[in-house]
Amino acid sequence: MVKVIAVTSGKGGAGKSTCSIGLAIALSKQGKKVLLIDMDEGMRCLDMLLGVSENLLFDLSDALNGRDLSSCLLNIKKFPDISLLAAPAEKGLVDSNKFSEFLATLKDSDFDAVIADLPAGSDKTLYRAFPVHTEFICVCNANPVSVRDAGSIGRLLKEIDRDGRLIINKFEPYFIKNPVFKDIDGIIDQSGLLLLGIVPYSDRLSLAFLNGKFAVKGKEAKAFTRIVKRIYDKAEPLPKLKKI
Repeated sequence: MVKVIAVTSGKGGAGKSTCSIGLAIALSKQGKKVLLIDMDEGMRCLDMLLGVSENLLFDLSDALNGRDLSSCLLNIKKFPDISLLAAPAEKGLVDSNKFSEFLATLKDSDFDAVIADLPAGSDKTLYRAFPVHTEFICVCNANPVSVRDAGSIGRLLKEIDRDGRLIINKFEPYFIKNPVFKDIDGIIDQSGLLLLGIVPYSDRLSLAFLNGKFAVKGKEAKAFTRIVKRIYDKAEPLPKLKKI
């Protein structure tokens, strides 16, 4: 069965798109063939992050309206097992029902995993378009506003009977040494989501937008590898916070 992963966040800026790419790369390094879908209509960025903007001709809306999927995919030279399906440049072109049908067709495809980078915010209609076995992942930062926003996503997922887990992104240990969050459990409790993993702050990820040559190395690469193992139900302990 194709593993379907939907990456979301309460608001923009949490690093949802970089996490989507990080997960795709980690999966590809484990021999998985990955379809990465940018679903942020009018605000697409994955093509820029992966340095393939110049090759973009067709997008998700074209695939939903009958164009052959292979002609809509962007190949990533550095990561040959990852294919990108870009979001439309304009809003309002992705129909939730058509998208649901599209996902159903992928069960017979060559892809091992599908990662959908959703727009920030809560959209019940869009979330319901995903199959019940979808792994919903909410990305947040270790600050009160971002964690509260993650809590709203957690509540929405429960309302529509979908399970969600949490990635704490851009993490630095000093974030929890303050009066707001005494430890990681405080973030988990306020979000109402099970912790899937923690990704450390990285200048490399922050600079990815500037050079169009996205790379995941060092500690952040190890963090995404641990997360992917947990997605596939493999036991992977969380390191001490100073070593994340």
